[in-house]
Amino acid sequence: MPFEHEGFVKDILGGLATTGFFGWGIYLVASFLRRKQQDAMQKHLLEKFASAQDFAAFVQSPAGQKYVMNLSNAVASPRNSILSSVQIGVVLLFLGPALIVSSDRYGFWILYTLGMISVCLGLGFLVSAAASYFLVKKVGLEEKE
Repeated sequence: MPFEHEGFVKDILGGLATTGFFGWGIYLVASFLRRKQQDAMQKHLLEKFASAQDFAAFVQSPAGQKYVMNLSNAVASPRNSILSSVQIGVVLLFLGPALIVSSDRYGFWILYTLGMISVCLGLGFLVSAAASYFLVKKVGLEEKE
């Protein structure tokens, strides 16, 4: 006897897939806007310096060193890169099956295709994160906290 509430489960997963898709879109837009705002702030800060000497004095100050360190940590931190890959991989791994079930429920082949792509991308991100983690450990690039 098949599961009695199969339609209910499919409706829930379809709703989760739709919510996840829109949530992901909102996250991407918010990330883009935040990065754009950070770039504008950095540009505005650099325009405040009248000369290279003023900028050099700022960089040598404690506040300037902290500012430069935050910039370099955000860009070059292996831990942040690995954690980002894990986060993206997990989200894609949960989104994929939801899209696949939604395609069965609503009959849209594109949802099935997107679901399979999402699963493959999620696995790729997780494999990449694992490989990066082991390479960082082997090479000895751990961050000192």
